[in-house]
Amino acid sequence: MKSLRLGIIANTGKPIVMEVLPSFLAMLRDKNIAFTVADDLRDLINSSDLSFSPIESIVDESDFILSFGGDGTFLRTAHIIAPRQIPIIGVNLGTFGYLAEVGIDQLEERINDLTEGRYSVQNRKILKAIIGEKDEKEPLYGLNDIVIENGEFPKTICLVTRIDGDYLNTFNADGLIVSTPTGSTGYSLSVGGPIIEPEVEAMIISPINPHMLANRPLVVGSCRKIEITTHSKAGHYQVVADGQYVLKLDTGTKVSIACASTPTQIVLFQDHNFYSILRNKLQWRHQLNVRVDPLRTGENGESV
Repeated sequence: MKSLRLGIIANTGKPIVMEVLPSFLAMLRDKNIAFTVADDLRDLINSSDLSFSPIESIVDESDFILSFGGDGTFLRTAHIIAPRQIPIIGVNLGTFGYLAEVGIDQLEERINDLTEGRYSVQNRKILKAIIGEKDEKEPLYGLNDIVIENGEFPKTICLVTRIDGDYLNTFNADGLIVSTPTGSTGYSLSVGGPIIEPEVEAMIISPINPHMLANRPLVVGSCRKIEITTHSKAGHYQVVADGQYVLKLDTGTKVSIACASTPTQIVLFQDHNFYSILRNKLQWRHQLNVRVDPLRTGENGESV
């Protein structure tokens, strides 16, 4: 059995966290697995014999981080720990859960998989957005996407876009999404962007409500540098990283987006299957059964 130490981070806004965590932590103790709990859970758990630490300290002390919540909690966790290269395990307490894949009923099984080494660690690309010509502000990072949008201004903005210095297009739209393959099932998908396997070395540029029908999503290599200079009649626009962090900028400010040198690490268990997750989350399975009528199909799409 592999010795390990776990860091526990959770969305304190979800009441179910307090239903799940006490029994889970008791199970870890029974298995003699060391763990540290994030400080912001101290008042909610109300236990004097647990080890609590600030999130930054937990990251430095842990072999794995468990993120209890949904995909939003997972993304916030990724922002905190990405520079330190600690693998994340997402526990889904929400509804959809592309990133937070582990269900509550799977927790003990997944802990056993960890201690027995039945897992792999996958590197996921992160986007880094540099603001202005001279790094005028702290860079933004996005595991899913970096979005440049009109914000509160109810009219389209002009986004002059270059790739590696070469002019691509001026998008007249509500905004532009630059997405990783991980984020291809998120906001980018909702505006017509393609679904891309997480391992593919690519970025997706997807316009939001473009004025011209011909402005379609574009896939470019992960080695590219995307430069976007945005002009808004309101005098400002905003940049949003992973739907979590919002930065308001003056019109004409350039944003340069490229893949960061340091990826986020995600734990995948041996029965992980991207296509199965995709099929179930998008409910393709039921549509498949209808389309092949009169044949009946099983879970793997085979006739039964």
